[in-house]
Amino acid sequence: MLNFPTDEIKRKTFHILTLLYVIAYWYLPLNTVLSAMFAIILFVFAAEVVRAKNEKFNIFILKILGGSHRESETHKISGLPWTLAGAFFAMILFQDKTMVLTSFLYLAFGDAVAALVGKACGKHKIYAGKSLEGSFACLVVCFIIGLIILPTWQFALVGALFATFIETIPWPLNDNFWMQIINAGILTFLSGIL
Repeated sequence: MLNFPTDEIKRKTFHILTLLYVIAYWYLPLNTVLSAMFAIILFVFAAEVVRAKNEKFNIFILKILGGSHRESETHKISGLPWTLAGAFFAMILFQDKTMVLTSFLYLAFGDAVAALVGKACGKHKIYAGKSLEGSFACLVVCFIIGLIILPTWQFALVGALFATFIETIPWPLNDNFWMQIINAGILTFLSGIL
């Protein structure tokens, strides 16, 4: 039986809140979403800077988050502003909403499942805390997402393979920033040749 760490479940449940901007992106005008995202990014980044520098505010925010932060983020900027910024730039850089939406879902579900499975039963480590088991789980979830959204199973498979590879790389700044942008770019490119 899989034993998922409680702290990782909390983090990945919080991660699923990214679906809020996914829904907004799909249903609202792009300019409205980009304006709102820009304002939210500025607010969150400012709050994170204050949190990292003010211990009382830091303790207050961490209590509200209830353990959904990484231990390494206790006294520094968390991944949240990077995740939001990655979505923001993916929306600006790529016009095909289906490809951008798919990249968002890869992050929301593929990345989350990779972390949960990797922590629970990741015995074969690759590097940087990643495991073959977590990567395989990411591949399966991204492939299922692709089967639902993308036009062919071949496209879904190639997209899932790239997403899994990108998820395993220890990116500078934050992987949640890069995963959305790079996946959206790769899917946009693949949509022109597959």
